[in-house]
Amino acid sequence: MRPALSDARQFLNRLPFTMLMLATLAFEALATNTHVEDLSAHWLHRLGFAPRDLLQWRWGRLITSALVTSGGASFWVTLGALALAVGAAERLAGTCRAAATFWVVHVPTLLLESWLVTVPLRIYDVSLGTELSVARDVGASAGYLGCLGVAFARLPGRWRWVAGPVWLGLLAVLFLPGGVGHARTLAMSANLAHAIAFPLGWVSSAVSRRWRKATS
Repeated sequence: MRPALSDARQFLNRLPFTMLMLATLAFEALATNTHVEDLSAHWLHRLGFAPRDLLQWRWGRLITSALVTSGGASFWVTLGALALAVGAAERLAGTCRAAATFWVVHVPTLLLESWLVTVPLRIYDVSLGTELSVARDVGASAGYLGCLGVAFARLPGRWRWVAGPVWLGLLAVLFLPGGVGHARTLAMSANLAHAIAFPLGWVSSAVSRRWRKATS
């Protein structure tokens, strides 16, 4: 039993960032009671991010929105997805790379979605643009999908190109019929973020690898 515990401890010690993120999400879930129920409107307003927050200088929402989930089943799904995706990136690319990828993908993804999709749609008076600009959401999916992109990029040989079909699948989800009203807008916002974050992670790993080769 002791050797097994020792092996487990050594394995977890190799994943400090993954464990830190899991602990942070668990702490926030306990603080907001989202491990058993949906996130309240109060906490969504305080921690969630909507594109219009950028114009109101609430840039801290870019960070806080990644540290809490919409609650209930979503919390447990996020824990599992984060453990797999961030854990794989940290194991294959290292702790610093996984941590940098999570945040360097999460924040730009929200910015890109806001400025390149939401703002143009609103400028051209498309109703979806107005709806997206006020759609407030939470979740770590942009960060962990970026890490998943890194993990795929670190796979050996042709396996890394499996990322292509995965990205096409994320793009295809954008065109699937969703819910109605606010639920539809939130789903569209999340799906856009996923379609941006995953290739950002993959490309960042490829660029980093080429840069290291050029400077070595």
